[in-house]
Amino acid sequence: MRDAIGQPGTTLVDVRSAAEYRGERFWPSGGMEPGGHAGHVPSAIHLPIDGIYRDDGSFRSAAELGRIFPAADLDGTRELITYCTIGGRAATAWFVLTYLLGRDGVRVYDGSWAEWGRMTGTPVE
Repeated sequence: MRDAIGQPGTTLVDVRSAAEYRGERFWPSGGMEPGGHAGHVPSAIHLPIDGIYRDDGSFRSAAELGRIFPAADLDGTRELITYCTIGGRAATAWFVLTYLLGRDGVRVYDGSWAEWGRMTGTPVE
């Protein structure tokens, strides 16, 4: 992740809530982490996965999902690295981007914010 920050061929995609991205909370529940840093990885774009499901729990159509992920450059060749708090939402975003929207070059930072936000010396915005 550290090497991917600001790289022209890579987009970091934070799929957490707006409050998490802005650093108002560390965990989705609203809790903070003793010794942890709230915020986001520098250069990460914010694309929360809110709204990807229909009322019945199924995924929205590809057209609707494409409108939720417009900044992910769905037709591009840049590598995308998704992250959230513990990896669950990031893995869901990976699935949607890769299998439902046909985007190549998507990876998940499985350590996500639970790892990044607790490590000493990691840059945080």
